[in-house]
Amino acid sequence: MPLVPYNELLKAARHGEYAVGAFNIFGLEFLPAILEVAEEEKSPVIMQINPVHFYLSDLPEYLSYVKSQIAKTRIPVGLNLDHGKNRDIILKGIRDGFPSVMFDGSQYPYAENKTKTREIVEICKPIGITVEAELGTLNDEGLELTKDNQNLLFTDPDKAAEFVNETGIDGLAVAIGNAHGFYKGEPKLDFKRLKKIRDKVPVPLVLHGGSGIAVADFKKAVSLGINKINIYTEMSASASMMMKTLLNAQEKPADFPASLYKVRLAVKEVVREKITIFGSCGKA
Repeated sequence: MPLVPYNELLKAARHGEYAVGAFNIFGLEFLPAILEVAEEEKSPVIMQINPVHFYLSDLPEYLSYVKSQIAKTRIPVGLNLDHGKNRDIILKGIRDGFPSVMFDGSQYPYAENKTKTREIVEICKPIGITVEAELGTLNDEGLELTKDNQNLLFTDPDKAAEFVNETGIDGLAVAIGNAHGFYKGEPKLDFKRLKKIRDKVPVPLVLHGGSGIAVADFKKAVSLGINKINIYTEMSASASMMMKTLLNAQEKPADFPASLYKVRLAVKEVVREKITIFGSCGKA
């Protein structure tokens, strides 16, 4: 079926009290792995590409291929530019064919983030492009969290409400103790803060840095209003470990296409586990 708009997928998730898995793709085996599991489990999904991987392909050609594969499915699938950190990247993504973008202005002070996000929305909305944005700073450095630095790093519920109302974004990525990559120690999500944000913010909420969060924490986050969860690191690690296992198991180099197929199967298991936890199975 044709691509489904980002906001439609997330509104359905919010109404149905589940989260849509958003999986980053760039390798040949990631795309079919995600689509196959989504078909098998009848789950909506979102495909994402991070600009750090643009160099791996001719982006317009690759997006055309991605869209052609999505069109063959019978499930709702979205396509989103992940973590566009400046106006030029966002414009490139739009020109190359993304129907939805995530502008990451979290590196800027609050007022500047709000101004830059509003500028992106003013570019995107007239041409039908949906916009996700981020407020707060993810704990990627693995800092020991105290009450003081939590208030500095994490999303402020009152500012979140103002940010959404004054920018017109379609989805808000929050910082509540989550981080990109594998966690340095056990992640501790601030669920009280998340509930306050949910009560004040009228758009769907997004959790970045989903790899490594405990099952119970995922489920609680979804119950408190998270409607999109980003996953990449666990897929990448699973693919890498499978390739390493295959290379170490044989005296002679393995048949590469056969190895890639086993990598696909490994990625599929990660995706299946996540969408089951997120509650999106059977929601297509």
